[in-house]
This record gives sequence, C-alpha cells and structure tokens, in this order.
Amino acid sequence: MKLTKQLLKEMVMSEMKLMQEGLKQPANIERQVSKLIADFKRAYGAVQVAMITAENPPGANVNFDWDNEIMQGYLKADLNKKGYNYYPIIGDYGGLENSLMVVVKGNRDSMFKENMIQLGKKYLQDAVVVGEKMGSLQPNPNIKGPKFNMVFEMIMLHPTKTGKPNMNFSDYSIDDIRTKTHKGPDVQGRQAFFSKAGKKKFVVPFYSSDKEDDAEYLGNPFPVGE
Repeated sequence: MKLTKQLLKEMVMSEMKLMQEGLKQPANIERQVSKLIADFKRAYGAVQVAMITAENPPGANVNFDWDNEIMQGYLKADLNKKGYNYYPIIGDYGGLENSLMVVVKGNRDSMFKENMIQLGKKYLQDAVVVGEKMGSLQPNPNIKGPKFNMVFEMIMLHPTKTGKPNMNFSDYSIDDIRTKTHKGPDVQGRQAFFSKAGKKKFVVPFYSSDKEDDAEYLGNPFPVGE
C-alpha cells in the first residue's frame, strides 16, 4: 500500500476521531472534569468555565414545541463553530437534563461571558453559569504568590417563555456569585440540585445559606490568562 498524502491525512483524521470518542467515554469525562475542578484554585488549568444546556427552556412543550435532543445538537454545533471545548455532564435543577461544561484553557477569551449569554438566550434558557479564574492578594503573608479562585456567576437571562428568544444581550442579571466547588462524600449522596460528570457529582453552592459557602473576598483581583 502506497502511503500518499491523502491516505496519511485520512489515517490521522481517523486516529483523532477515535481519540476524541475515547475522551468522551464516561470514565474519561469523570477524570478530566475532576482534574479541572481540582485546578480551579491553582494558577494552571481552565481559566474560564461555563455550564449551559439547550434542554427544557421555561414554557417548552406548553407554550411552544421543543425537541431537547435536536436543540442540544444545535448548541454543540454552535460551540464547535466558535472553537470551544466542552464536556457532556448531567445537571439536576429540579429535574435531570443533559448539559455541557464549556472550558477555556491558556489565554482568556474576552468574549466568553458574552458568548455564553448569547447562546443561553438563543436556546431560550432561564440561566447560564459562567466562571472566570481570578488571581488576588494572598491573605496569608507566609504564602508566596497570589491566591486563585474560579468565580462563578449565576446569570439570569430573562426569557420570554413564549418560544421567541429575548435577544437583548444586555438584558440579564447576576443572581448569585460563588467561589467554591464541592465534590466530597456529602455531594455524592445528593438526590437533587447537583451536576454530574460520569458518576461523580459536584456542586457550585449557589443560594446556600451556609456561611462556609459564601464567596471569598478577593483583594486586588485580576483575571488569569490575560
């Protein structure tokens, strides 16, 4: 068999496809997302994260027709077109639904938050979650270097609930802010209000009344990845 340039290209593309399919297996997703979460408080790893879905928008199949599977496919196509990497996860916010964890590593994307808001509105969603890694002054003088936190915002998108998108991109509000992500034994026992990668559950504790879950104070914060 003669190894032509075209054949070599096809072999490489086939190998890349197999690799991508392998990365999407539940066990691999679980490991990769767990590593991402562990790096939220480190200088390296993801600099921006979002959790977004196209499923179950408010008013769907009551005020207008909606096919979750088709719309989720369109959302993935939009993310692919914009060049974003993402992991399939499950979210329970009063009912299970397929969601996506969108991840930016290396250089920060200045349009990331705006793009997630735009896509959330396009797919008639009530909210999206967006995280930005921030560095800040280290409160412990015995520790050198800045402190790092992934600062998560619960962004409410004010959908019309009629099937017609609210594409006023400035019409949104920040409902809550958190700097912690939990994935310990207590979280694994949760029956509602969690996210799950593979078999591992994790939680950004939005609306928690526990003082331990309050957003940390950040002294002289700066975005990581600029």
